[in-house]
Amino acid sequence: MPVSTSVSNDRGVISCDWFSLSCMLAKPRDGEPLHAPNGWYCLQQAPTAVWAERWFVLDSDGNKIATILCVPRSPIIDCKRCIVEIANRWLYYEDFHKVVDRVLDILPMAITGLNRVDLCCDFEMSDERYSIYKKLASGAAYVKALRSGAVWWQDIPIGKSGDSNGLERVPHCLTFGGRDSVFKWKIYYKWLELQQAPPESKKPYIIDMWRGMGFSERHVWRCEVSINGSNALRNLEQRPIAPFSWYDDRVRIFCDIYSDKFVVRESQGHKDKRNDRVLPFLEVIGSKSIKHALPSNNRDDSDPEKRTTCKLWRELMQPDTQCNSVLCGIIKQSLMELLQRPKNLWVLQRMYGVDIEEISVALAS
Repeated sequence: MPVSTSVSNDRGVISCDWFSLSCMLAKPRDGEPLHAPNGWYCLQQAPTAVWAERWFVLDSDGNKIATILCVPRSPIIDCKRCIVEIANRWLYYEDFHKVVDRVLDILPMAITGLNRVDLCCDFEMSDERYSIYKKLASGAAYVKALRSGAVWWQDIPIGKSGDSNGLERVPHCLTFGGRDSVFKWKIYYKWLELQQAPPESKKPYIIDMWRGMGFSERHVWRCEVSINGSNALRNLEQRPIAPFSWYDDRVRIFCDIYSDKFVVRESQGHKDKRNDRVLPFLEVIGSKSIKHALPSNNRDDSDPEKRTTCKLWRELMQPDTQCNSVLCGIIKQSLMELLQRPKNLWVLQRMYGVDIEEISVALAS
């Protein structure tokens, strides 16, 4: 049976919905095929814009277990770097650790951190919650320190049975957090998403989990937080959060992040936003236990290097510079060396709004 955990005194279940490990291979890949554990299969897929090799790991029934991405195309990424994404269904079952261990045995590699992790809370939408949700959709309420993103609307049948001829226009998904936010939030009508999914993506294991909680399936919504910068987060003792702690301790971590970051306030027009009334949404109990800070020994950035990186990129984008092949080569070589330091890459992305794919194409062309 799927794992389920109660939330506070209210009915809810917290899960891990995305778990992507960042790893380092023992040696660079040289084109040899992957050998899956007994009963599993490794099938090579088309490459991506960033990774030259993409592999699906499948079980004997053809279910995807994981995706392995390796052999980066960009000289900015270490040639031994790889990403291991565990398929969604295995995040909901008790043998998660055994599955991950078997996947990691396919190639000699060491875990260096998380590439991305999503934590979520499934809950039944009540009238009280929905009134707050509609205020968030209309701008009558907001989430502290988070920029509101897209609002997705949908016409759905009125009534619990879903067989009414009437339709109601509802905001079935709200997003919060900017492009560079460490925490990106989403509240959406999970039941509706599963209903609209193709047959192979219905995720019956999630429905089973809801039934185990005694949920009315049609009323289940989800509050989800996606964390892309988990390696930069620390606990109150300034210690890194181990990759598997995000899974094993997901209930406490979600409650702590939600209680600290997802504070809903009514837009009352106060100059000091702290005077705006707090609107309760999910009944979770948490504390401020996670800090977005790096220890002092991780200050490996250089202001002159960051400034030079931006200047070189700006020059490389000039049409007259691009006509001079010798000058272009010198600038590209210098940029490649500077971008080996993550902070230089970070400032280039922030300054010019480019991603690693765009930078790779510019340096390779």
